[in-house]
Amino acid sequence: MLVLIGGGEIANKETLQIDRYIVESCGKELPNHLFIPTASGEPEGYVATVRKAYESLGCKCDSLCILNTGIAYDEIRQKIDWADLIYVGGGNTKFMINEWKKVGIDRLLLDALRTNKVIGGLSAGALCWFEYGISDSESFGNNADWNYSYVEGLGALRGCHCPHFDEREREDRFKRFLELNKRSFLAIENNCAVSIQKGKYKIVRSDRDKNAYIVTPTAHGIIKTKVEQTGAVDDLCSGIEGQ
Repeated sequence: MLVLIGGGEIANKETLQIDRYIVESCGKELPNHLFIPTASGEPEGYVATVRKAYESLGCKCDSLCILNTGIAYDEIRQKIDWADLIYVGGGNTKFMINEWKKVGIDRLLLDALRTNKVIGGLSAGALCWFEYGISDSESFGNNADWNYSYVEGLGALRGCHCPHFDEREREDRFKRFLELNKRSFLAIENNCAVSIQKGKYKIVRSDRDKNAYIVTPTAHGIIKTKVEQTGAVDDLCSGIEGQ
């Protein structure tokens, strides 16, 4: 099961209803929760915030940190095997995937996705499951002249994804990117998630006014189609691939 969260501040409990849904989906009294904070550089404060949030929801929590830790592949595999619930945090998607590939986390997570584990991902942690996504990875490192770009994902889901869409669509920089790159994509707003299981999807919200859309840039502007509450994953992906 995969839960793709468009964004939201977990510290402010903005995604609480989605987080609760993720925990309840495990079907266990005390599920093992593994947080992977690679994309954000593994800051202690973020790790502590996620731990506090999920412990309050009845989880036994651990984290998987790989940057400058010298952690062995076998220990990484053991942590992933231990988890009932894996949560991938936000940050720099391109950096995260590059670091994962160095130690084999990419393959282990794709294997985990084929089991009965629940995997939640916010922002970069949602984008990474697609073939590619629209990312702000170039903005990291105080680069004032950065631009949005397509980054390659793990390819578990077909097509393209853009998180934080309610923020992005207001930005001139983002609008210019779409004018030059007319590809359709799945857009998920903050405090909204798309839950995927056994070929079906459903929308889960912590804010009833937030939504997911299929967005198609055209010469005459953006066509934004609200994603139905439930449906088939193949139908969802067919609108965002092969362009």
